[in-house]
Amino acid sequence: MPKWFTSAIIYQIYPRVYGMTAQRFGTLRDIQRDLPRIKSLGVNTLYLLPIHPITQKYRKGLSGSPYAIRDYLAVAPELAEAEGEEAASTEAAAAQFRELVQEAHAHGLRVLLDFVGNHCAPDNVLLDPANPPEKGGYHREWFLWDDESRPIAPSADWWDTADLNYGIPVEGKPNAHRLVYDREADRRAMWSFMTGVLQYWVREFDIDGYRCDFAHWVPLDFWREAIAQVKAIKTDTVFIAEAYDRMADLLSAGFDGIYAFELYNQLKSLHEEIRRDDPYYEVQYIRNKIEWERSLYLPGHRMVRYTENHDEPRTVVTYGGIERSKPPVLLALTLPGVPMLYAGQENGAAVRPPLFEGNYEATFLPIDFGANSPLASWYRHVLAIRSAKPYLQGDEIRFLPINSRKATAFLRRNGESMAVVIINFNSESPGERLEVELPPEALAACAAAGGQLVDLLTDGSPITIEAYPKQSRRIAIFLQPLQSSILEVREER
Repeated sequence: MPKWFTSAIIYQIYPRVYGMTAQRFGTLRDIQRDLPRIKSLGVNTLYLLPIHPITQKYRKGLSGSPYAIRDYLAVAPELAEAEGEEAASTEAAAAQFRELVQEAHAHGLRVLLDFVGNHCAPDNVLLDPANPPEKGGYHREWFLWDDESRPIAPSADWWDTADLNYGIPVEGKPNAHRLVYDREADRRAMWSFMTGVLQYWVREFDIDGYRCDFAHWVPLDFWREAIAQVKAIKTDTVFIAEAYDRMADLLSAGFDGIYAFELYNQLKSLHEEIRRDDPYYEVQYIRNKIEWERSLYLPGHRMVRYTENHDEPRTVVTYGGIERSKPPVLLALTLPGVPMLYAGQENGAAVRPPLFEGNYEATFLPIDFGANSPLASWYRHVLAIRSAKPYLQGDEIRFLPINSRKATAFLRRNGESMAVVIINFNSESPGERLEVELPPEALAACAAAGGQLVDLLTDGSPITIEAYPKQSRRIAIFLQPLQSSILEVREER
């Protein structure tokens, strides 16, 4: 895994709506102009939803979905800002994307693209008999067909897409038994093209990695070959799998990170009251999920942790308001893994840009990055803590006994530096007195002369730790409703 990825904080952007106004969609230049604000937020990695031309013939609504890709080797012209009276072209869009990557790098930001390798548009250029070799040529045999009219989709709901045939049946995937080739040369040619797509954007535009859509429906052997060949061009390229099956196998195949969707679902259930009408029933299972992850997945990877993304409702909607959203966000930022935010989340955006329904230009409100400045300040504060503290970027975690079912506590440690993190989901007034059992590492650090627990989130008074053997194993702290703490251990000097 590339070293830079251990401290990554991802900012997800949907280019078509970023900078969108009533008159036009967003452009790559809109993103470029906003790089100083993005950098000041405290993130260090951009992840862009697909930037390629999308289906013209089979669009969902007027807008279409960026996941119905018509040309893997081009940038959609509508993402370019027109210069003069001429309409923007794919060449202009590619040039503006190159400028965006270069300026992002100048700001210290990495750039990830979305790779949609499982499916594409039914009118993809690969199905055009006039498609030139440099664009992949004409390859009808790379698709599945029920009749002569159009290739079939992976599922009925995805009718604006066409399934790609990698020649290896994948268990659980629709039409898996048909994913074979009569000629091995056809399969090798298809794999070579898709690997070439991944290499192209790294080699020609110097991007830093990929988030791979529905990675579990693409054969593992393909990923093993393709990832190795891309990293031969740029060794610190990162691959993240969006996957809901075969997660451990994908990490073994070369992925550096994988979506932590199990924990995401766990956190959603805290506020949906689906367990005994008690929204706190599941808090104790946060620990179980983390321990399950650590037992299942190989070391040397990162779980990508989020409270929203383009497929899910906005954080403030899921958790019932701005204050209720803070504990789950803080959890995603303090657990081992790589946190990911969705643009507008830091401003409390409540409307998720429709992605697969189409026609979002009729209903979607452009993101107001000036809204909810106190919330944006809170995000900058906690992201600064995340970036500054090595113990929040490492793997070491130990859950600690706590006297409440409405909170969880754990130790994060890196060498001699450490903190006790308390995430409090209790929204009931007036708050409560929490007792946490300090771990031996914290007591040992302060054994000689005592020390303090300093809350990095607030300006409150430090908690004193007495020198050994006076200090009790348990400490008490009163937290207001939905208030959490990052208690850094500091030895008295």
